[in-house]
Amino acid sequence: MGLRRHMADVLRLERQAGVGWLAAVVPAALIVLPIGLGLMAGQARAGAAIAVGAMLASNVTRYDTARAQMEESALIVLSLLLACLAGVGIAPLGGGAADMALWGIMTLAALCGNFGRMAAIVTGRFIVFAVILTEMARHAHHPRAMVGLVMAGGVAAAILVPVLSRGTSSSAAPPSPRVGLAARVRRWGRSLRRLSGCQFALRIAIVMALTLSMDALWPDRHGLWAGLTAALLCRRQLERVPVRASQRALGAMLGVLLSCLFLFHAPSRGEFILFLSGLGVASMMARARNYMLYSMVATPLIMILVGGGKVVDGAVLIDRLVFTLAGAIVLVSVNGIVAGLIRIYETKRDPVSGIPPHGGAML
Repeated sequence: MGLRRHMADVLRLERQAGVGWLAAVVPAALIVLPIGLGLMAGQARAGAAIAVGAMLASNVTRYDTARAQMEESALIVLSLLLACLAGVGIAPLGGGAADMALWGIMTLAALCGNFGRMAAIVTGRFIVFAVILTEMARHAHHPRAMVGLVMAGGVAAAILVPVLSRGTSSSAAPPSPRVGLAARVRRWGRSLRRLSGCQFALRIAIVMALTLSMDALWPDRHGLWAGLTAALLCRRQLERVPVRASQRALGAMLGVLLSCLFLFHAPSRGEFILFLSGLGVASMMARARNYMLYSMVATPLIMILVGGGKVVDGAVLIDRLVFTLAGAIVLVSVNGIVAGLIRIYETKRDPVSGIPPHGGAML
């Protein structure tokens, strides 16, 4: 019954989360247009860098007030800028040194996320963005120029997506924090003294250490994809077997099969741009409906963008499928271990209720 219910959750469509055509077409256009123009100008990598920035920032939440919307756009741009700087700074280190630096900065970000709502938003996005942009910076001919291109796409998406998608469903503005700075610092310090309060940082540290070690052991096999999978699936709320992990694994397999179309047919430039356009629109439509469907269409899109706007060959497809599955397995295993430690350790500290306290956990 547990497996049946889990699979039902994996396949469930969110019927109340419909996305209007405008909300899907605008971010898709911001992703596809730079790629198309870059291909026509012989600057595919530059176009891909702009498209990556637009793709990452297009996930901006739409709010019903201008102030909340400006704050949200500023936060996603800040996350993207920090991740760009981190990726460009880490990539030249190369090998194990780069992996160690990426692990350290992601663990620190996870710890800082407990400070408050804004910190949690910025660091949560930063962790995912940093993996993608570090991988891009490794293969960029001019990493510093990549920062400007990625930020151009990101700023454009953060501003234009909410404005041009006006009239679609939006979220209520989050409440303004009423806790002072000193109180937040004390609360943050208390959260770090409880296992339940720092469990997110602990899980990030463990899963990234394990997945980045794969990248260090097999540097030519795209092992960083395991780290990206773990970063995407590791949420602040601890769940032993996340539904999103199963959705990501199944979606990645279907996405690789979708990408295999190019192994049997070399597309023309027009066909390639048309394929990217379809992926862009489909990913925006699927994002709010089902994460498995989103992963299926986003996997080939991300691989093409990170690969510099080129068709991905068969060996890369297999590598990224294997490391996606490895990242999901690592995350589920670590979640189970940490959940068990919390139950054992904090039940001993709170024997009356028998329930692990969660006072320090954010989000």
